[in-house]
Amino acid sequence: MKKKVLRFFIKLMLPIIAILIRILGRTIRWEKRYDFEKDRGKIYAIWHGNALGIAFFGMDRGIYTLVSRFRDGDVAAYLLEKLGYRVIRGSTEEGKPEKGGRSGILKLTKAIKEGNNVAITVDGPKGPAFKVKDGVIFLAQKTQATIIPAFAEFDRYIKLNSWDRFIIPLPFTKGRVKVGRPIEVCSEDSIKEKVRELEEELLKISFLERSSSLLLEQRQN
Repeated sequence: MKKKVLRFFIKLMLPIIAILIRILGRTIRWEKRYDFEKDRGKIYAIWHGNALGIAFFGMDRGIYTLVSRFRDGDVAAYLLEKLGYRVIRGSTEEGKPEKGGRSGILKLTKAIKEGNNVAITVDGPKGPAFKVKDGVIFLAQKTQATIIPAFAEFDRYIKLNSWDRFIIPLPFTKGRVKVGRPIEVCSEDSIKEKVRELEEELLKISFLERSSSLLLEQRQN
């Protein structure tokens, strides 16, 4: 009963929350703007915990993004649409129809081939954090799209004690977007090796830079 009441309250407040989030996004003082106009059919790879920061940076650009088709994705889908994103409900987990994997991959493939850019949280929707899943590599291999690792950092922010260490930038903070080395995936490339390559690149440009070497070494053992 309590969960139903909470869901109803959140649904009722969503329009107000969406307006407040847009206002917050407009207060951020970006030190360097990224030229989205030069990108066609690219895949932006981001951490789940950094999704809000990147969403603010790419507002109203018509970028496609993927959101879980289950109830827990309803709020995210609504807010992203209000920020000017085109939302596809599903998953990058190919071969898992119960998660919308096949449908999600097909729709993303179509969007990319039409020249649209796509943003994917590579460790979402439920982790483990900072561990790239192979769905984004499979998508790049299928479409021959270039993967652009991206991370938004802020001078002032709140970091939640959630599984993804979700970051909420504070009003009027300065922000910067770091873009890593573009990653190409050919048909003969190893998915596993490309997952590792993307993970390393994201760790290098993110707030985990100092501990990335240790983290990767632990995962090898």
